[in-house]
Amino acid sequence: MSSSITPEAKDPWTGAAAPVGAYKHPWRVAVIAGLASYVDGAALTVNGIALVIYQQTIGLTADQVGLLTAIVTVGLAIGALVGGRLGDLYGRRKVFILTMALIVIGSLAPTFSTDFTVLLAGIALLGLAVGADLPVSLATIAEAATEENRGKMLVFTQVMWIAASLTVVLLTTATGGMGRMSGQILYGLIVVVALIGLALRLTVPESPVWLQSREERRRGIHTVRADKARVRDLLQPPFRRPFIILSVFYALVLSASTVLGSFTTYVAVNVAGLAITEVIPYTVLLFPLAFIALFLFMKYVDTRFRIPLFLIGGVVFIVGLLLPVFFGFTLVTILGALLIGSIGQTSCGEPIARVWGNEAFPTMLRSTAQGFVFTFGRLVAAATAAIIPAVIAFSPSLIYIASAVAALLGVVIGWIGFRGGRIANEFQHEQEPDAEFAGMSSAE
Repeated sequence: MSSSITPEAKDPWTGAAAPVGAYKHPWRVAVIAGLASYVDGAALTVNGIALVIYQQTIGLTADQVGLLTAIVTVGLAIGALVGGRLGDLYGRRKVFILTMALIVIGSLAPTFSTDFTVLLAGIALLGLAVGADLPVSLATIAEAATEENRGKMLVFTQVMWIAASLTVVLLTTATGGMGRMSGQILYGLIVVVALIGLALRLTVPESPVWLQSREERRRGIHTVRADKARVRDLLQPPFRRPFIILSVFYALVLSASTVLGSFTTYVAVNVAGLAITEVIPYTVLLFPLAFIALFLFMKYVDTRFRIPLFLIGGVVFIVGLLLPVFFGFTLVTILGALLIGSIGQTSCGEPIARVWGNEAFPTMLRSTAQGFVFTFGRLVAAATAAIIPAVIAFSPSLIYIASAVAALLGVVIGWIGFRGGRIANEFQHEQEPDAEFAGMSSAE
C-alpha cells in the first residue's frame, strides 16, 4: 500500500529494525492524520453557527444552546487527556481509528435529531472524540516526519484547521436561507469528512517509532523512549521543565486569543453598535491572510529562523490586541485587531505549541503530554470565555489590555523556555541508553 513502511536498518541497542524515515509518503500520513485538525476546526465553527440556527428552527432555548456549547469545550478537554494517554499505551493507529469512528457517530445526532437529549449525547461524544483524536494524530504526524520537515507538517495541521473554518463559513453563506437544513448540512460536513478520514486511516500502519519503543520495553532494553513512559515522568527532570513551560505558554496564548476568536462579533455588536451583517463579510478577509502567514511560517519553522519568527509573531499579536484600545472601537479597529492578531498567532500560538509539544517528549509520553497541555489550555480558555462578557460590559478596553498582557507573558515564557535549544529535541537522542540505567551499569 502507498503508506507502507520503508526498508529499515538495525537499531544499535535492540538489534531490531530501526525506522529510517518511518513512512514512504510522510505527507500523505500528515494529511490523513491531520484530518483531526480539520474536524476540530469544523466542529467548533459549526457549533457556533448551527446551534443558533437550531435555536430559531427547532426551538432550542438559550440555556440549551449554552449547555450544548459548553459540553463541546469540556468534551474536547477531557478527550485530549484520555485520548493522549491511550495513544501512548495502546498505539496511535488503534486510537485514531476508534476516535474517528466515534466522531462519525457523534455528529450523526445533531445532523438528524431534534431531541435535546440526543443532541446533548451526540455533541458530547463529538467533543470527546475530537479531543481524544488530536494529540494522537499529531504524534503520528511527528513520528512520520524527519528533522527537515517535522515542523512544516505539524504547522500544516493548522492550515487544515483554518480550511475547515473557511468551508463552514462558505457553506453557511450558501445555505443561510434554508432553515434547519442549513444546520444539518453543516453537521453533515463533519459526518462526510469523518467517514472519509476513517476509510483513509485504515490504510495507515502503526507508527514504527511507537512499535519500536514498545518492543524495547518488552525486551527490557533501557533507552530513553522505552523507559520514560510513566505519567509521573512528566513531573521529573528532564521533562518537567518543558511540560510546565508548554502548559503555561499554551494556556496564556490560547486565552489571549479568545477575545479575537470568539468575541469579535460580540464586541462589534455590543460595543461599537454595528450590525452583524456589517461585520461577517469582512471576516472572510482573514482566511487568505492567515493561509499566507501559515505557509510562510511552514517554510522557516524547521530552520534557525523559528525563534525570531516566534518573537515577531508575538509582537504582531500584541499590537493587534491593543489596536482598539488606542484608536477606539470601530469596525476598522475591531476587524484590524482580528486580522493582525490572527496573523501574529500563526507563529506564536497554536502551531508552534504543536511543534514544541512533539519535540519535547519521548515516544511513550508524546501524546500523553500533549493531552495534558491541550486539556489545561482549553479549560483555562473556557474559564476566560465565561468572564469576558462581564468584563466587556465593565470596560471593553480592559479585556483587550488583559489579553495583550497574557499574550506578552506567554511569549516571554515560551522564549525563555525554548530559545537556544534549552529544551532538547527528543527525536534526536531518544534511542540513546537511559542515563539512569547506563549509570547503574557503569557502577557494576
